[in-house]
Amino acid sequence: MMLREAYVAHDADWYEKTMSMLREKQFEACERRLSTYPDVSLFSPDATDTDAQTMLECSFYQSEPGNEGLVTLQTLRNKVIERLPVEALYLSRGENTLMERLLIADGRITSDTWDEIDAAEALANRLWCSFTDEGEEWTLELAPSLREPMLLAFNNPGFAAARARLFRYDATIQGLLYIAGFLHCGQPLTFFTKDVMERTDALAADIGYRYLKASFEYVADRGREIVLMHPGLADPRRLMVTMGEQTEFTLSLSEETLSGGMNGLLPEEEPLHQRMLAALLGMMRPEWEAEEAAEDLRLLAKQGVALEEMEAVMASMICVLPTPAMKNALKNLYDCTPHWIGMTANLRH
Repeated sequence: MMLREAYVAHDADWYEKTMSMLREKQFEACERRLSTYPDVSLFSPDATDTDAQTMLECSFYQSEPGNEGLVTLQTLRNKVIERLPVEALYLSRGENTLMERLLIADGRITSDTWDEIDAAEALANRLWCSFTDEGEEWTLELAPSLREPMLLAFNNPGFAAARARLFRYDATIQGLLYIAGFLHCGQPLTFFTKDVMERTDALAADIGYRYLKASFEYVADRGREIVLMHPGLADPRRLMVTMGEQTEFTLSLSEETLSGGMNGLLPEEEPLHQRMLAALLGMMRPEWEAEEAAEDLRLLAKQGVALEEMEAVMASMICVLPTPAMKNALKNLYDCTPHWIGMTANLRH
């Protein structure tokens, strides 16, 4: 995922705050951040110490201890190479997919799939890859001097086991985010270092923070800390203010509820969603899919959006006047969908 860079104006129409619209704004912000990187990669023979400083300030290294002040090109290259064998085992799902494609394609891929730009940004933030775009396409290139170390890391005997632990971890955090709306990073980070990396040193903390930033949408909190959030949450600050200074709550969950969270649909939400979807099918404007619209409306209901505002959002999605079936399905969605209550879940197993 990526940094939630800005918030939609509080008084904006909820149409502007659906998950679909938020996602578009996130991709635009991501492309804007990538445009600030130097044109050369860290390992290019043309790179300078000035380029290295700019790269550090754009990268994951900027917020990590030990990187204060000015940096030289060689120092930064050494940092990247030194941690790569361990760091490469713990990439987000999107990063891992792009890296596999890079290794197969001799280190260079071009794509017009902008849904992958968040993973491309994460690889650039690790200072492994350079990113360029032209027209409707973007190109990602892995530094030639990193290809062999990356292949060695991907062929590490522990690689498959690490990916399996990451899969379970990712599913758990995604499920908790769907249930709670957002999570302070403290417990997810501890869970990551102890259960996924099985080590708790400074490097594990750095890699853990990088994984959280690459895998989930987040906002910055105090100091180095971050708050993970569901991508459909329009106003995370409101929930954070509700929590105040308290960052830890215990949330008792059944296996059925957690499984529903992992699938992005709680058991009690499924009939509500299916009824809303059935009412919308065949009635959408060209730019909308019924499944996407039904999900957006459900996530508005989880945030306690007023029924009148949900009706206005639905009306903007369809090409006909709202039918009685649509209105009834939306009313049920509004009445019966569990709300996000703004608490983090205690990662207790």
